[in-house]
Amino acid sequence: MIGYAEALRRAKASKSDWNEEERISKAVITWVDSDWEYEIEVENEDMTDSEFQVWVEEQAEELAREAAKQKGTTFEEVDRIDYEYETIDDDAAFQDSYEAYAELEWECRTER
Repeated sequence: MIGYAEALRRAKASKSDWNEEERISKAVITWVDSDWEYEIEVENEDMTDSEFQVWVEEQAEELAREAAKQKGTTFEEVDRIDYEYETIDDDAAFQDSYEAYAELEWECRTER
């Protein structure tokens, strides 16, 4: 079995944009009533960027209506939806994959 450090070195060498990829971490929905502008933050738990964007666009008005009800005001319209991004930590993902592979290899060798 290849060691962790060597496997990591090879993975980084084969991927020029290591730790440069991003994903949508949350959406900020801005909605208005007759006097003010309000914001709702919606976290992206485990959806892909495209799935999350579609879901937020479909649910934005309903989420804003619920927020308006909680604030005791009236919802007029969704003004805009902004997305915040976070860097994908390839090191952590690689370590998880490597550990799963090492465990599988150990189980195969011990016939578990």
